Amino acid sequence: MQGMGRSATRTFRFDFQDFLVGTAEYPAGPTGCTVLRFPRDAAGAIDVRGGAAAVRESTALEADNSFGLLDALFFAGGSTYGLDVGSGVMRELLGLRRGRTGFADIPAVPGAVVYDFEGRDDARVHPDAELGARAFREARTGEVLVGRAGAGANVSVGSFLGADYAERSGQGAAFGRVAGLRIFALSVVNAVGNVLDRSGRIVAGSRDPRTGERLAVTDGLLRLAPQRRGPRRHTTLTALVTDAELNHAELQRLAVMAHSALGRVIEPFATPLDGDSLFAVSTGTVQLRRGWSVAELGAFAGQLVQDAVLEAVR
Repeated sequence: MQGMGRSATRTFRFDFQDFLVGTAEYPAGPTGCTVLRFPRDAAGAIDVRGGAAAVRESTALEADNSFGLLDALFFAGGSTYGLDVGSGVMRELLGLRRGRTGFADIPAVPGAVVYDFEGRDDARVHPDAELGARAFREARTGEVLVGRAGAGANVSVGSFLGADYAERSGQGAAFGRVAGLRIFALSVVNAVGNVLDRSGRIVAGSRDPRTGERLAVTDGLLRLAPQRRGPRRHTTLTALVTDAELNHAELQRLAVMAHSALGRVIEPFATPLDGDSLFAVSTGTVQLRRGWSVAELGAFAGQLVQDAVLEAVR
């Protein structure tokens, strides 16, 4: 796997105070997790496109669930072992609520994981409850580490033609304001496909280790079919947060629109080998302006999730 080293992290700052974000890593893995915490009620929806998704408590965000709220959201490495991160977040929330057992006091903490065991063959170092609790305690408003941090500590893109063609990636973020609303996107980019800029140029992935040439997946499949080492299982995870007041149907449509936009910057996207999942969250503090609907909001949200993916491989 080719690409940037372990020090390739940077702080992304944004103006959105309704939630907190924290990251934590096990450098020996390397692997890590990312936690978004919502101190006040936040509504959520989920859109799963990949054929190999591994998620926790996603039913809390489905249309027929009578609750539909979440207290925190996590992404983690470690494949399904990393789902234990959610237990650490639950433990921290239990302490903050002093063990209360009222229905509204029981936390909802959905999350999803990526397979990040490339280059290591011992799964005993993986994100667990303790790492999740640490990321929760480290959460801050208005900033997040991007690059090879959190759940993006050991991820890659472009492995469709084999692990030798993959390049290191990370987690990226983007933020924007439109019509008096705030929109934040965070993406952990671990795709089997390549990352493209908006002109369609490959900016990360499927790089020939001998020549440095980047190959379109379809060209590479034809050229390398006899000798290629098949694609690994990977995933792109995305969180989209807005302060727009939306009902569940509107929030679900926002998730669908934004997730669909990733097909322009990841190619191929939503394969049977990916677990691509997007979580849309509304803190519900700002009403949509007259003349604005989810259609307009979704168009801008789609651009922001694309920006988050491009930031992850910058």
